[in-house]
Amino acid sequence: MKPIRVLTVGMTATAGGVENFLMSYLGRIDKTRVRFDFLTRYEDAAFPDKRREIGSTYVIPRRSEDPAKYYKEIRAFFEQQAGEYDVLWDNECMFSDMTPLKLAAQYGIPVRIAHSHMPQNMDPSLAGKGRGALHRVQRRGLARYANVLWACSEESAKWACPDMNLPVTIIPNAIDAPAYRFDPAVRAQVRAHYGWEDCLVVGDVGRLQYQKNQSFLLEAFARLHEREPRARLALVGEGPNLMSLEAKAVDLGVDNEVFFLGHRDDVPRLLQAFDLFVMPSRFEGLGMAAVEAQAAGLPCLLSDAFPHAAAITQDVAFLPPEDPDRWAERLLDMLQARELSLRPDNTTAIARAGYDLTGAAEQLTARFEQIVREQSGFKRRFLLSQEGAETADALAEKARDDVQRIAMENGYALRCLPAHRQQGRWWQRISQTGKLLLAWSKMFLQLRHGDLLLVQYPLYPQGDARLTRAALHMLQWKGAKTAALVHDLDSLRQVRDAAARWSDQELLPRFDTLIVQNERMADYLQGQGARAGAIIFGQMRAYMTDAPLPERTLAHAVCVVGDLSCKHSRYLHDLPRTHLAWHLYGEGWKEMANRSDITWYGEEPTGLSGAFGLVWDGASTRVISGAQGAYTMLTSPLAMSLYLANGLPVIVWKWSAVASFVRENNLGLVVDTIDAIPAAIDALTAEEYAMMAASARHWGEQLRRGEMTRAALKQLG
Repeated sequence: MKPIRVLTVGMTATAGGVENFLMSYLGRIDKTRVRFDFLTRYEDAAFPDKRREIGSTYVIPRRSEDPAKYYKEIRAFFEQQAGEYDVLWDNECMFSDMTPLKLAAQYGIPVRIAHSHMPQNMDPSLAGKGRGALHRVQRRGLARYANVLWACSEESAKWACPDMNLPVTIIPNAIDAPAYRFDPAVRAQVRAHYGWEDCLVVGDVGRLQYQKNQSFLLEAFARLHEREPRARLALVGEGPNLMSLEAKAVDLGVDNEVFFLGHRDDVPRLLQAFDLFVMPSRFEGLGMAAVEAQAAGLPCLLSDAFPHAAAITQDVAFLPPEDPDRWAERLLDMLQARELSLRPDNTTAIARAGYDLTGAAEQLTARFEQIVREQSGFKRRFLLSQEGAETADALAEKARDDVQRIAMENGYALRCLPAHRQQGRWWQRISQTGKLLLAWSKMFLQLRHGDLLLVQYPLYPQGDARLTRAALHMLQWKGAKTAALVHDLDSLRQVRDAAARWSDQELLPRFDTLIVQNERMADYLQGQGARAGAIIFGQMRAYMTDAPLPERTLAHAVCVVGDLSCKHSRYLHDLPRTHLAWHLYGEGWKEMANRSDITWYGEEPTGLSGAFGLVWDGASTRVISGAQGAYTMLTSPLAMSLYLANGLPVIVWKWSAVASFVRENNLGLVVDTIDAIPAAIDALTAEEYAMMAASARHWGEQLRRGEMTRAALKQLG
């Protein structure tokens, strides 16, 4: 099989973040699967030796130096060479020049990736401001030429494409994490070389320019040095601000304590010698240097302009780059804490977060193969969300947030409907309806034949379901595909009454595809008119969290999370008095002082106690009847996902939709009544419970990663 051919744009003469990103990844990718060439505007583009090892380099003039020659030669290049490539990969901090993307579209390169590496303009010069203005004008039309958007962070994606009307994938700024693992011998060598044996060394790695804000860092360091004479500052990098920074160090009287180390190829060695890493950047796409510092086991003090995704370890602090004295105090506190602690090995945490180069390079290779494989029927994917959706509770809101996160990680662009309430004065309702019509009209104009619109269902308020059905009909008439991921069926719970029934019976079956929770729900919806071949099973809903996953041991303790009010969970107020301990989390509980077997922890379901999680509903401890019973027999409760994600085996009603899933996977107990729970727990041995807990952890880890939801989206296409 021939390798995929990728034409890479974006290499400049500076060995900066974009260039290091490309060289790091491309040096690890198997040439038999993906082959890279380079198109650059710089004769002296960075890393010439590495580029020669990877592929061919083609040089065209810079537009700013000779526009006529630039346009002539780049057009001639695409006329002659475009047919050789499957992918154009345009890596930019600003899309002020979209000529490569335009010509790639014109000359038929099927996959055109716009890759954004920065969340705002990094050049404060007059020329840079001009390019920034041009970027802001042109980026609205990015989707006309690119058909894929990659970025190092969500902020960078929005900087490149504020409409977010392209499939988005976040590509991590990965590193060779083991190369940064702490080595005491290397630390001693570097510190001896610079005379830092008895010093506290603060280090910064980055280009010396406006974005990185080293001028502010010098001010903070001067104040730090007044408090701690052993402090030293090492600045690794080169750039246009070098001379002004050297002069400022002299003015501040710290020129003997500040080390300008220039551009270095041995950054992993230098990081061993530091005691603290600091970056007061004015803005950052992600901050590769901060990831490297954490891989080296360093505590980090970063400006709050960093995406918080940059905090992979617990030893990262964020401050606004405004007050040098505050930074000096925080630097001193972190340095003193570091003196009393060991240097941790963070390579496992780096890999788990997706920033280790070995795994990330394989994932990038797979992404290239996937998008090229899909090129013949390539479609854009959109996820429809709502501002201020009337979700039932915090768990329901988190479920929607998790789906949104997973979808965006899998190339979905986010579209939003405005908040809409069906209360208020008549003119307010008319205004809200007008805004909703405008949003649907924009969506109709943006979506094209073959695009996919995925809706998180229900859409609220459900009184607008008729308008939604008309909008879906128009999109389908245009050739767009529509799908609904079903979170809830409010008509089963007898909430929102006629509006919910109309939405579930008349709107939901009109989608081209439905992602439902289980076979029972699928059978029910087929009875409402949904086509059997248009249904995908999502199984358990995701519950994504990075909280510790505790080990569980057998105990007579049961956890309940949800709406604890008497109206919704009357059974809790009639729990039989047994040797069980009950741990309650949620709203609506009026604490019973006379029940020593019941403990209420508050409204936030974190750090769940107990040995089992109970999935129950309604008024009775003996049976789930009425509307709650019908609902339980058709849905997979969010509480069950929460319990499993916390490593808790579950207890479910034997007629519930999830009972067979629990039995088949040994995830807990299936009971007739709550009265039967004590005997069922008594009958378990420690070994049997350990097997249940291991199975719960296994499935919980999948739910934490959202694997079932990801599989459903993959099946959707």
